[in-house]
Amino acid sequence: MAELTNRELDILSREIDKQGLTYTRLQKELLDHLCCDIEARMDEGIEFIKALEEVRKELENDRIQQIQEETLLLINQKYRMMKKFMYILGTVAPSLLIVGAIFKMMHWPGASILITLGVFLLAVIYLPVFAMVSIRDTREKGKKVNKPLYIIGVITGFIFLTGILFKIMHWPGAGLALLVSVLIMVVFFIPFLVIHALRDKENQIQNFSILIFILAMMGVNIMVIALKVSKNVLVSMKVTAESSMVISGTLEASNACLLNQTSQPEQAGIISEKSDALDSTIQDIMAEIVLLTHEKNRSAVGTDHSIDLNKADYFDVGSSVSRVIFGDEKTAGKGEALVASLESYRDLLLENVEPELAESIDQLLYTGPMGEGQESWLSYNFNQAPMIGALNVLTNLQVSLRFLEGEVLRELLTY
Repeated sequence: MAELTNRELDILSREIDKQGLTYTRLQKELLDHLCCDIEARMDEGIEFIKALEEVRKELENDRIQQIQEETLLLINQKYRMMKKFMYILGTVAPSLLIVGAIFKMMHWPGASILITLGVFLLAVIYLPVFAMVSIRDTREKGKKVNKPLYIIGVITGFIFLTGILFKIMHWPGAGLALLVSVLIMVVFFIPFLVIHALRDKENQIQNFSILIFILAMMGVNIMVIALKVSKNVLVSMKVTAESSMVISGTLEASNACLLNQTSQPEQAGIISEKSDALDSTIQDIMAEIVLLTHEKNRSAVGTDHSIDLNKADYFDVGSSVSRVIFGDEKTAGKGEALVASLESYRDLLLENVEPELAESIDQLLYTGPMGEGQESWLSYNFNQAPMIGALNVLTNLQVSLRFLEGEVLRELLTY
């Protein structure tokens, strides 16, 4: 097969240049095409000059310009479609996240699907499309494309959004993903972005705005990590709650023995009955909190509302605590009724004890304002509290009422 010499290639290149092509990629493809065409004619015995004349006739009537226009039109159409898709996606994905967040706060079904879909569209589709469109815009302006900046940006954004999704859905690995995204951002992305912003004099305001947004996102990321209750704390609180459950059960058994020995069985029976009722109320509240925290916690709650914390999970979730204690637009909270029961029980005990024990009763069953801001007892103990935090407060109450029940029964023995 005939091959063109360097001189013949130069002649053919100048002939293409005369056509006034501006699209570089099309110039190269056309050169390759014409080389193959001329070489094929030369294989048939036609000389280069004559083959070139035949090709030149085919290039007349601005046919090459028409090809270029058709090519650019097709490319621009694809580009415009991609850009339009990016705008639509950039509107739909955040909208899904917002709607999903509202559904989650209202405890409506479908919240997890909406949030997962929104994050997926942002992380997997929008970020790569945005990077491709930005690269194309940069090239059209005749500027050098900083590919590492876009690649690191897409990877960082993907890891960050994935970490947020895992955090919201309480999936394992959320903390690691958020930490990795911060490290990549600090070590790689921000230095690349700063260098790019300093070099790009024309778009310094835009680049500065992007840098501020990235730093704000990193700040939010760090706060999310900082606000996460550590695993060690959760384990410690779980052990404390379990211990309180055991102590409460032991005291209940001991009080049953005292009840049979008292010389005032009628009064002692009333106190024991009220203690059992209040203990049952607290147990019901705890069981409801555990069940509402997550469906997987159903196996942790028995038919008698006993709780096995070794079978429970999602200890750092607080939405169920707020819903049970304070209520929502659909159901009334049980917190006010609990406070009323505690105050009634406290008054009953105070009627049957000496002043020395009365001070302990007031202290252990106190339900008045608390803290520097003098918050209500409910708000101080349960507002924004995680599940395990609420269980600690409630199990401590059970221990306190059983302990005080026993002390009052002992006093009744001495009368």
